[in-house]
Amino acid sequence: MKNSSKSKNLNRPSKGIFIFLLLGLVGFAVSCLSVTTIADTASPPAATEIVPSIPSSAVTPKSATTVTQSVRVGRIVFISDRDGQQKIYLMNADLSSQILFTISDSKDDMPRWSPDGQKISFVSTVNKNTDIYIINADGSHLSRLTNDVAKDSSPAWSPDGKRLVFESFRDGNWEIYIINVDGTGLKRLTDTPAGDTNPTWSPDGRWIAFTSNREGNADVYLVNPDDTELVRLTPEIVPESDPAWSPDGQQIAFRSWSSDTVADICLINVNGSGRHCLTDGGRENGVPVWSPDGSKLAFRSKRGGSWGIDILNVLDGSLKSLITGVPPKGDPVWSPDSNYLAFQADAGGNMEVYDMDILSNIVTRLTNNKAFDGEPNWSPN
Repeated sequence: MKNSSKSKNLNRPSKGIFIFLLLGLVGFAVSCLSVTTIADTASPPAATEIVPSIPSSAVTPKSATTVTQSVRVGRIVFISDRDGQQKIYLMNADLSSQILFTISDSKDDMPRWSPDGQKISFVSTVNKNTDIYIINADGSHLSRLTNDVAKDSSPAWSPDGKRLVFESFRDGNWEIYIINVDGTGLKRLTDTPAGDTNPTWSPDGRWIAFTSNREGNADVYLVNPDDTELVRLTPEIVPESDPAWSPDGQQIAFRSWSSDTVADICLINVNGSGRHCLTDGGRENGVPVWSPDGSKLAFRSKRGGSWGIDILNVLDGSLKSLITGVPPKGDPVWSPDSNYLAFQADAGGNMEVYDMDILSNIVTRLTNNKAFDGEPNWSPN
């Protein structure tokens, strides 16, 4: 099976200071671009370097020329190597500013917002040592959460914002751990020679879903944060992976692999009942991502032979294929109002961050650099 951008090998896809102004065209309007400074408080420090806003470029299909575009809300973090090393950047979703968020001699990756939008967790590699960090969304109070010679990766926030679950290779294989945001309370939740990866917390905080091949085949499992109960949720003969909780916590979407190149999007109730697939096979579909309102699932799909983005209506099973104009890579992310999807895409050998208004089908390029810009993550508010 082909590798997902965040998976490991589990018999399924593995999850990898000068201020200046730029003038740019956004549609037909000319805007003045602002800059923002954030505090330098810890080591590796939050950035004091400033980068300007990046003008966007819009691709508007003919069918959408008379449609008004929705107003963007929130902020977007993303990674970029435009300054020579892969760092985390922060932009306002309305394109008003864009800042370099982390500096130091490190490679930063996987930025994720806390549920209240006040903090950002990320993975940083220093001297080949990969650990998990947390920083306030204003750039203050950077803290190193883990410190182990082995790789710690894929942090996911608890719904109350007090803990993180993550995967670690510190035991010689991938296991699931949790830790408090102040660095205390480190606890291993799984202990098996197999690989346990892709942990994600339920909205009510009662369960953590993850992928494991402990039975010889990749499946979705649930474990309590107190490690008192373990449930195999998908005991099918085909590999199943990449669990994603519905916003109400009642269902889990996942990928079911009928072959190395065919993955369907399926749903199952948390009690193990009601398993059914929403796609019909014949192609590879990417990791499903729930809209914040719980009505839709977005995912990459090779429908038509090339990668695009599809949206599934969970209630009636109807599917809409979006016209992205550029082939998306990595998983799309939703805006907090469920009106937009952000994604990375290769613009002729140059990876950039884009978004799409799903109602008007207007695609806008949010970054414009001769560097890698990707892994966008939209704030929850």
